[in-house]
Amino acid sequence: MNDTDQVHIASLVVRTHPQALEAVAEAIAGWAEAEIAAQDPQGKLVVVLETSSEAQILDRIDAISPMPGVLSANLVYHQSESAKTLDEEIEP
Repeated sequence: MNDTDQVHIASLVVRTHPQALEAVAEAIAGWAEAEIAAQDPQGKLVVVLETSSEAQILDRIDAISPMPGVLSANLVYHQSESAKTLDEEIEP
């Protein structure tokens, strides 16, 4: 790891048709950089992404949007940190 490595953490809200929720959640959960943080059976997912670039986040949004049953995929949070900073221990 060098001093210029970045970690990008983002959260998305994905709206789906209720009957497509499980298939969409399963597809997204299969990505190494994605986690389903919450889901609502009415068709809402909260997705957390951890990537090395902003472009990767945009690529994932672009991949989710055309999935069958997806109504929308919206970025609600994005943070960029130095990978080195994230590895530092915090003193209590």
